[in-house]
Amino acid sequence: MMSEETIDTQPKEFKTLSGTYTDINDRGITEKTCRTYGYQLAKVNGKEVHIANYYRNGELIGQHLRGPNKQFAWKGTAKGAELYGQSLWKSNGGKRLIITEGEIDCMTVNQVLGGTWPVVSIPNGAQSAAKAIKDNLEFVNSYSEVVLCFDMDEPGQKAALEVAELLPPGKCKITKL
Repeated sequence: MMSEETIDTQPKEFKTLSGTYTDINDRGITEKTCRTYGYQLAKVNGKEVHIANYYRNGELIGQHLRGPNKQFAWKGTAKGAELYGQSLWKSNGGKRLIITEGEIDCMTVNQVLGGTWPVVSIPNGAQSAAKAIKDNLEFVNSYSEVVLCFDMDEPGQKAALEVAELLPPGKCKITKL
């Protein structure tokens, strides 16, 4: 059904999908958390699709779609996108920023922590982590401490080390789950 590709490249020209805000029961994510992050579920060609919206300077530029069996695709573009959820948090920084590897992980960590710390995620998995952080380095560096909460598999841990090297010494911590 879907592949990891950019369907349209011009953010102002793509036709957005919309769905509903609902609990994601199999992940324990509440409707409230989905609503906070603008994460929706929709039916496309009779199949459930998750919709994660991505922004640049307040403008919706792309939607990351997650279909059955972790099939991913893009509407619009991920090029130049902020980190997922970045628009929810202060651009002038704060004490701690938590960065996850995916949108569902982002919402899960945010919900588990009761919304007390800013949580964002990278747009295209571990392989895109260093580039995504470089593209948003000013935002990331505006926080005193950065906690990377990437998957424990080899690509996730490799990406965590690559991202840590982009940040000033002592700023970054890597979570071991």
